[in-house]
Amino acid sequence: MAGVARRGRGWVEFVDGLVPAALHRGDPVVRRRARVIVFNVAVLASYAVVRSALELSIEPLELAWRNVLPLLFGAAAGVGLTAWLWRRGDTERAARAGMWAVIAVAVTFTLAKGGIRSPGLAWFVVIPVLARACVGSRWVPASAAFSLGFVILCAGLDLAGVPLPEGPTGAQLEIERLVSLSASIVLCAGIVQMHGIFEEEAQLALVSARDAANAASRAKSLFVANVSHEIRTPMTAILGYTDVLAEEGLSEGERSDAIETLRRNGHHLLALINDMLDLSKIEAGGLEVRLSETSPISVAQHVAALLRERARAKGLSLELELGSELPSAIISDPLRLQQILLNLVGNAIKFTEQGGVRIAVWRRPSAGGPGELWFEVIDTGIGIAPADRERVFAPFSQADPTESRRYGGTGLGLAISRGLGEQLGGTIELESELGRGSTFRLRLPIKTPSSVTPPSIAAPAEELPRPVDPPARALPSLRGRVLLAEDGADNQRLIERLLTRAGLEVVIAADGRAAVDQALAAEAEQRPFAVVLMDMQMPSLDGYAATQALRDAGYSRTIIAISAHAMVEDRERCLAAGCDAFASKPIDRRALVDLLAQHLSKP
Repeated sequence: MAGVARRGRGWVEFVDGLVPAALHRGDPVVRRRARVIVFNVAVLASYAVVRSALELSIEPLELAWRNVLPLLFGAAAGVGLTAWLWRRGDTERAARAGMWAVIAVAVTFTLAKGGIRSPGLAWFVVIPVLARACVGSRWVPASAAFSLGFVILCAGLDLAGVPLPEGPTGAQLEIERLVSLSASIVLCAGIVQMHGIFEEEAQLALVSARDAANAASRAKSLFVANVSHEIRTPMTAILGYTDVLAEEGLSEGERSDAIETLRRNGHHLLALINDMLDLSKIEAGGLEVRLSETSPISVAQHVAALLRERARAKGLSLELELGSELPSAIISDPLRLQQILLNLVGNAIKFTEQGGVRIAVWRRPSAGGPGELWFEVIDTGIGIAPADRERVFAPFSQADPTESRRYGGTGLGLAISRGLGEQLGGTIELESELGRGSTFRLRLPIKTPSSVTPPSIAAPAEELPRPVDPPARALPSLRGRVLLAEDGADNQRLIERLLTRAGLEVVIAADGRAAVDQALAAEAEQRPFAVVLMDMQMPSLDGYAATQALRDAGYSRTIIAISAHAMVEDRERCLAAGCDAFASKPIDRRALVDLLAQHLSKP
């Protein structure tokens, strides 16, 4: 039995070599049908060749060709179907066409060999088996009825004395019967054997799919639990300090502290949402990178300048080392590259208690090419155990669950960084020793633009500009009428308050239809709005349709989109709809007032 199993596996390997690779990766039902078709073609074509040789050896030449031609036609049809299967990948049509070819050859050959006395009549027992294997069980009753009907027809023709070609007799009949019977047994046995193998594979695939589904369910539950925790933590502070602000007798210091806590936790929630959006885009393969000429030196210097004060606040040093042969520009996405380095350096600072963090940027040459650019973030922190080095790149994971309580954070930074690194064509590697520190290494292939000047050497780290807090400045005083199209009552009151305090006259439209009517009416009354602030998600008529309706009506004044959808493609969709600018929710008061000042100053 073991030998039979090995030979069966050998047949399967042979058949799989003939099945198009695309069908191996598709629907398992389609794959099984393709394998059965190829196997049947191989057996039937072999039978046709052997039987043709037998016919030519035992029959007179003028009679042999009458029997050989249907067999050769069947073999050619099978080979043609296999080639067509390779080209089109349509296994269902190939199976149906193959069944008709088998039936045609069987009918022609049987009638040519004497009808009811034909040694090939056994093939009509095989036809329902072929139908079941190739085109499914729904064809079995029809094929069985056809086979039985044809056998009855042959018997009726014989009883009625209808002249048919003479069939073989004597030893020739026995030989031909043996050949036909052997071929049909081999075919049926092969189909049964292969179906057993296929069923075993299907069971393994089902078990694997079940395990994957269970793992996905566990991961989803863990994801939801982690998201819930990360959202509830700042929300606790937000709701709690909202109640504090409602208390009577609050001192100015307590009030300021409560407001700052609300602002800090609100920004934390916004950062969490942005990280989750980035992660979902990366996992779906939909995160877009915008390649342009990028200075790796400037990006590294900017990251070091941004985070040096955070390191100094913990008593750590933050050094930047730049190699002497760095390209002045590469083709990359500067914002995504900066995001990766900010995550890596920020993590290094967070998990380092003493010593410091070093950013090293250097070029690793390669034979016959520009080589790679290596960004290394080296810290003297807590380190990562070997068993945890892969897990730290999983979303919401840290090396030790207790670390998230001690050091904070969502555990999304490294997952996002690895995904972004792969989007840029590179990889992130980790070397670490528990208790001694870690090195995260971003390796990027160097792609230089044709217009790049010869490499230059950057200034030493101590000469880098240091970040300074921008001096507080008063909001500009604005004049003009603004139409605010916003359906949320709370947002209406908030934005109206912000704009009124900036000196603007605000008129509110509760939906897109009202916004279109009010904007066009103001134009007709020669009291136009200087700017329309258009929320993009509204009832009756959304912001996209409302903007398009205004532009179609000839409205040429400024329309600024306001949307809680803050991805790059959302901004582009708003601009494509006819908006002049884009502001994301939650509203940044200073950014919104500056944006309005910019557009109100236009003639």
